[in-house]
Amino acid sequence: MELLRAYEPVLVYTKGELFFPTAIEDYLNCCSLWLELPGGKEQEVVAAGELTVERLSGAEREWPGHHKHLRFVQETSLRAEARRYRRSARPVIPRSGRLAAVGVLGRVVDVLMKLSLLIRGAVPGGVAAAAATRYRDRLDSGGATYYGRVMREGGYVILQYWFFYAMNDWRSTYGGVNDHEADWERVTVYLVETADGGTRPVWVGASSHEYTGDDLRRRWDDPELHRDGDHPMIFVGAGSHSHQMLPGDYLIQVDPAVLRGVVRAWRAVTQRLFPSTSAIVRHGIGVPFVDYARGDGVRVGPGGERAWSPVLIDDDTSWVRGFRGLWGRDTRDWFDGERAPSGPRYERDGTVRASWADPLSWVGLHKVAPSETAARAELLAHVRELEERIDEADADIVRRRDEIRRLASADIVLQRRAHAASRAREKRERIAEAERELAARHRERALWADERDNHREALASGESLEHGPQAHLRSPHLPYASGKQRPTRFLHVWAALSTPLLITSLGALLLLRGPLAPLAGIGVVLLFAMFDAFARRKLMSFLTGLAIFAVVVAAVAGIIAAFMANWRITILVPIVLVVVILLVVNVRDLLRR
Repeated sequence: MELLRAYEPVLVYTKGELFFPTAIEDYLNCCSLWLELPGGKEQEVVAAGELTVERLSGAEREWPGHHKHLRFVQETSLRAEARRYRRSARPVIPRSGRLAAVGVLGRVVDVLMKLSLLIRGAVPGGVAAAAATRYRDRLDSGGATYYGRVMREGGYVILQYWFFYAMNDWRSTYGGVNDHEADWERVTVYLVETADGGTRPVWVGASSHEYTGDDLRRRWDDPELHRDGDHPMIFVGAGSHSHQMLPGDYLIQVDPAVLRGVVRAWRAVTQRLFPSTSAIVRHGIGVPFVDYARGDGVRVGPGGERAWSPVLIDDDTSWVRGFRGLWGRDTRDWFDGERAPSGPRYERDGTVRASWADPLSWVGLHKVAPSETAARAELLAHVRELEERIDEADADIVRRRDEIRRLASADIVLQRRAHAASRAREKRERIAEAERELAARHRERALWADERDNHREALASGESLEHGPQAHLRSPHLPYASGKQRPTRFLHVWAALSTPLLITSLGALLLLRGPLAPLAGIGVVLLFAMFDAFARRKLMSFLTGLAIFAVVVAAVAGIIAAFMANWRITILVPIVLVVVILLVVNVRDLLRR
């Protein structure tokens, strides 16, 4: 508890946030417990007002073999609670214009995402409003609760801070991707023990939508990490409760489960082709959903308007281990976006969360030594391992050389015997193969020796084995806007009108018949894209990209046409061009000399 209190984070919210980290006991008292039955049916097994922590902890024993979920907003009170919320003062935040933040293609995807809610499982209308009323009336005590876990692994002391929210109202209130009852988020502080028996913070990791790995963590001395003494400051997305290290507005990359493979492939390609700071890498496919993490609202934690009430948990905490179901309404959304989350320990399918089972790998720290001393010890151990490999290689080289000499001696004898000519050829082939293997072994040994010498030199020089505080970042989460910018009124109008106009135009072109219809469709899309680039003051970039694309397409088409006409000339021309270029370069070098 002392460690948790010493480094507990400060959560800074966006102005207008409705839900803050709450204790689970009062939440459970508001919930009913449901079982999922065959055929898509559901059965309420514990009514609202009767569910306790003890009852929840025994749910797996009481109803084995059934998927379970809680329901915070009850059908009987949904409409009345939603009306009460709508009649009260509601939060309004100045939005940065999410549709204006991306191109026309992103806005089309936005429409498709909204239409998909008609066929996916989605949170019923009014649930977010009713949840706001329930939270305000029954759960909000004016403070905030976190569930803290402490563990030691890999040379680190790991402090996990878990935050529970009664509702994620990102879609309904802030125009985001999804709504769902319940929300679990986490911040993790990684410490190392010092020589005097104390601790020193070295890293901070924070959950951010579906991201994992190195980009989730920041080093304690990172100049971009906001801190209040020993308390890291985390900026919380409005409604989504996702965490960001810097305040601002973030374009969020949608990652539905059914498209996860496609999205991973897209990320892999764009990260290889473009720098990590480019918009196409930072914002993914550019779906226009914004996470407002401005930090201009309520501050929770030390020095804030709301103080923390910490609760210790671990693997043996009954409700953590004993309930594998969802902590809110299960909409059975096959995108997973509108389904409630499971608890701290489990994924929705009942398996153990990676961030719970292996909090080092979750942020990529499994490959990072906890201290300079530990890094030097591990490097020294690696040098010893290299020395063992080199010794083994030396012995192997001697053995192979002796074998070659024995084969060579046998070959001399066989060559003198006319009847053993075939055996002599076999010996020579074996000698040649043994010589190739000996040469490969020599090269391998030389590489190991070179690596060993480099490591020895680094250890002897005393140079630091640590990189800079941001060297591990590949695609860091960065805001696209501070939240203070205001797009022009013209861009707002165009963003609102462009998508329906484009869809209407393409629909009208479907009525055309003949070979010109596809060309007309391409022309309409290009026209809209060009006007969109003009509205966003990126016309020159658009025209430059379009020109490059046209040149590439023309070149490919020309090569294909030439190949179809005469494939020999098609192959010969590039070869001649390469030869001419090499000759020009060589002649230029000779003249310079």
